[in-house]
Amino acid sequence: MKKSNFLCLMMLATFFISVNAFANSFDLRQWLQQTQTLQANFSQAVYDNRNKLIQQAHGRMFMQRPGKLRWEVKKPIPQIIVANNNKLWIYDPDLEQVSIRRLNKVAGEAPALLLSQQNSKLETDFTITPMQTKNANEHWLTFTPKHADNMFEYIQMGFQQSVLKQMRLKDNLGHLIVIQFRQVKVNSALSAALFNFKPPPNVDVVDETH
Repeated sequence: MKKSNFLCLMMLATFFISVNAFANSFDLRQWLQQTQTLQANFSQAVYDNRNKLIQQAHGRMFMQRPGKLRWEVKKPIPQIIVANNNKLWIYDPDLEQVSIRRLNKVAGEAPALLLSQQNSKLETDFTITPMQTKNANEHWLTFTPKHADNMFEYIQMGFQQSVLKQMRLKDNLGHLIVIQFRQVKVNSALSAALFNFKPPPNVDVVDETH
């Protein structure tokens, strides 16, 4: 798998989290239940285990519950990832290739994808801990895997005034992925076409769902 694919899958995974948890009077489950759609611009930075910046990306994301997401990397290397219920499409224009996978198979590489349709699964797989913050309008949660075979050391989600602002993911190799969200819009109407991916003509299609 391309490194960019791997990192984007980890980003993709976290958007489907549902959990019955409270952090500093912030009800994440209620927030997710009230957030039917979400769209935002994002910037993504990846740091190695020495805290050296090794990759940056910028793009746009669209999410619709349950189980639908479109993750578009605009720079530096364009890529489109679309999740729709049980399938995942990864389109690399530079390679002229589309990969199609089942979400339950991808979950082995990005375990949180397993949570896209199950609200109770998160508490089974993760220990959920509220983080201390100095700002009363800022709320952070840390999700620590309970199983040793999980590739994440932790996942963190940060909210400011009930708006998702940042995510941090650290894998077992020590890489830290930081995503900043800007121009966040909640519950605006999204076209169904965003989540129905059709491979462009004259590209290689690798279908791993058969």
